[in-house]
Amino acid sequence: MAIYDVVALGSILLVIYIVIDVIKNRTKNLLRRIIFYSFIFYLLNVIQLTTGGIVLPPQKDVDPRIQVVPLHFVGDLYGMYHNNGLDWFFWNSVKLSVYNLIMLMPLGIYLSVLFRLKRFSKSFFVVLMVSLTIEISQLIFGFLGFIRGRTFNVDDLILNTLGGLLGFVVVELIKRIIIFAKNKKDQGVGA
Repeated sequence: MAIYDVVALGSILLVIYIVIDVIKNRTKNLLRRIIFYSFIFYLLNVIQLTTGGIVLPPQKDVDPRIQVVPLHFVGDLYGMYHNNGLDWFFWNSVKLSVYNLIMLMPLGIYLSVLFRLKRFSKSFFVVLMVSLTIEISQLIFGFLGFIRGRTFNVDDLILNTLGGLLGFVVVELIKRIIIFAKNKKDQGVGA
């Protein structure tokens, strides 16, 4: 059994793509293309984080689990705190919840900056679908034995979606502040 690193393999392909793209397009839309390259690298990291790597050959002893109770992690955290206080297991669970929250924050940023989405509803739909795709992929690939120890978890879906939306909202607010400041400065110059 071997576990293959998605980031390492994907990065090799990404570098080949970047070289070909730079030769073909030179400096045309260079900043936008660099942001796009970083987006692909980000996606490779999300795949690695959510799969733990691809297992080849597929394992036969799989037991995929599904957790469909919303906010179940809150009860888990309370139970851990109540039974053991602020021990390592409690803080590890908090850390994993925070990681799930921040994992798709960059996606929200890319939706605003790279894909130029303006509407909250569209970004919500995209982030939700990406998060749902991650969870369903973990279930299917786990069932088929290509990844190990991953489950479908509705709490991950909720936290990932909230994080992606938070990233989108923060960038949109920053953009509006910049536009407001620019307009205010332009009004002051013309007066």
